[in-house]
Amino acid sequence: MTTITRSVQILVNTDLKTAFDYVSDLTKHPEWSGGELRIQAISSEPIQVGKEYISKGEFAIQKDRPNQLKVTEFEPPHKFGFVANDPTIGDVFHTFTFVEKENKVLITRTMRLDLNPFMAFGFALFVYPLTGNPSMKKALQNLKTKLENK
Repeated sequence: MTTITRSVQILVNTDLKTAFDYVSDLTKHPEWSGGELRIQAISSEPIQVGKEYISKGEFAIQKDRPNQLKVTEFEPPHKFGFVANDPTIGDVFHTFTFVEKENKVLITRTMRLDLNPFMAFGFALFVYPLTGNPSMKKALQNLKTKLENK
């Protein structure tokens, strides 16, 4: 397997707590992530490592594609991560870091997944440059807009 890691960043005019609290609530991700997406918590427990969610969203031409989500990192107000278990791709890890910078917050979103070498080649050459990177950048721009208008 080949590990693929990609990151995007954005500087947001907000405070650490507001940014962290909003992003660590996975049920809020449909408000800024783009595409059709629904996320529901499986239990009512507070956000913590191990908390699980179910999501249904768009993937390529599929609608309502189910994913199991689980919080993997929860270090307020600096780091939040979760893994999405996709039925075809497997585990896709998402990590968000939050750093105060000049009275703003630098948010970094990192995505990591393992693919067979053939799929990794296609992902690196076609999928990420043509759709993945633009959609990650657009999602962070949407996140910035949401946070700055709170």
